[in-house]
Amino acid sequence: MAYGDIYEAVRDLHDPDRGWDVHAHVGDEESLNVADEALGRHADSDETGLRIRDFESGETETYTFAELATAANRVSNYLLEHTERGDRVGAMLPTTFELYAVVFGTVQAGRIYLPLAPVFGPDALNYRLEDSGTRLLLTTDDTCEAVDDSLSALERVVTLEGEATGATDQQVEGFDAIRERSSEFETVETNPNDPYTLTYTSGTTGQPKGVLSPHRGPIELYAYAEYVVDLRPDDVYLVAASPSWSYGLNMGTIMSGIRGTAIGCYRGQFDPHTFFETLEEWDVDNAMIPPTALRQARAAGMDLDAYDIDLRVLVSAGESLDEDTVAWCEDGLGAPPQDAYGLTEGGMVVCNYAFDDWAVKPGSMGRVTPGVEVALLDEDGEEVEQGEVGEIAIKRDEDATGTYWGRPEATLETFTGPWLRTGDLARQDDDGYFWYVSRADNVIISAGYRIGPEEVEETLIDHPAVEEAAVVGKPDETRGEIVAAFVTVVDDAGDTADLPDELESFAREELSKHEYPREVTVIEELPKTASGKIKRSALLE
Repeated sequence: MAYGDIYEAVRDLHDPDRGWDVHAHVGDEESLNVADEALGRHADSDETGLRIRDFESGETETYTFAELATAANRVSNYLLEHTERGDRVGAMLPTTFELYAVVFGTVQAGRIYLPLAPVFGPDALNYRLEDSGTRLLLTTDDTCEAVDDSLSALERVVTLEGEATGATDQQVEGFDAIRERSSEFETVETNPNDPYTLTYTSGTTGQPKGVLSPHRGPIELYAYAEYVVDLRPDDVYLVAASPSWSYGLNMGTIMSGIRGTAIGCYRGQFDPHTFFETLEEWDVDNAMIPPTALRQARAAGMDLDAYDIDLRVLVSAGESLDEDTVAWCEDGLGAPPQDAYGLTEGGMVVCNYAFDDWAVKPGSMGRVTPGVEVALLDEDGEEVEQGEVGEIAIKRDEDATGTYWGRPEATLETFTGPWLRTGDLARQDDDGYFWYVSRADNVIISAGYRIGPEEVEETLIDHPAVEEAAVVGKPDETRGEIVAAFVTVVDDAGDTADLPDELESFAREELSKHEYPREVTVIEELPKTASGKIKRSALLE
């Protein structure tokens, strides 16, 4: 068999409608609720539907599809009483059984799920709640205290522990109010184009933008699930990302159920030793592990020979990995990391594959996903020559739709025309492999997270000593980039010797754990253009 034959054959024969034939078990192109596809059809199954490893206790929690479906039905019945169809329902919960029940219960009730990561600080949380007009929030007692009283749409907060004292002006009650609801529920009928989730993604300017994803979206991830992840019903599957994040929601949760595979995840602070013990004890054969986690484990001197791990598939999307780390994974885990490139607005579009004759080139994103057309364009929209750097652009289906929540101008700019331009720069080699170069804009990619500098800057400026702030991505061996901040201070700031540490702590309390600046530098003046715009490119010179 010649190198790449399987990919070439699959690309030539790929049917873009195949996902509907394979995945749409209880829906079709006229009526589809993706929660019914992923969980509802398994509602009577006593097979394992969810595994969660608690990294603190070391224990594994196991739940059946039936148990998860029953809990989701109770959530749906509660939402029917307190929300309307299309309302946004936010969840900022740790990786627990209740979180997964909320995900499925929200979607099958015809509401829109708003994922909120537990690492979000007050600024990040309240911005998303207000911008999305979220009506109901499910969270913990501690997070309840961070919810702003002035949010215009939020009416009700449900806490996991049920001991919140009502720090907000909203109605607050415990999760027992949900557990008391009926376990019977009939899924709300939705159109495939109806949104089921609202995910916030950092853009080139301003605060993060909300992207609406339709019920049809996971169905149309068929090529990625089949050719890249090769997800099978009998796989022991573990995705190192909770449904608080886009990949953990779509591929770790929804797609698991669609493929008939048990969801696998962990709770708690990532620990390499416990993580690899989990791979061994569960006998995992299909995993998604972020590049940062792999780099951290290798840098910590992890001896993979001490574990009995033999993965068939290892996906490590979001950042490239060096040749030594790829070899370390292949030797110790049984499979090389398959890097993949995608974005919330455009899906997974350039990937490495689980084909027997596929060759992973360390550092490369791979080749274009079958059924997708990708080009590298210059500033005038013309394709660049082979080997030259251009902006990754995705050919749009003329019938496809996309929306930024509450931003019609941004929607018009991104989701019209023949190409969806990503703002990412890459080059393509003679074998058709894509190699990531950099962002065309100012978005920072740190440990796989996309971070808009403006959100960090606005938080830093809230500090009384700061006059101006500029944030950039600084190259880092472990995280790819770290958030580095440069600030000028007000005239009466006084002694600034301790200010960098103070600002780092200040931002850490307000922002997400992946988002706050790891370095803060006080300077006399920020470099600017003639028109007064900050020249971020000059800050690291």
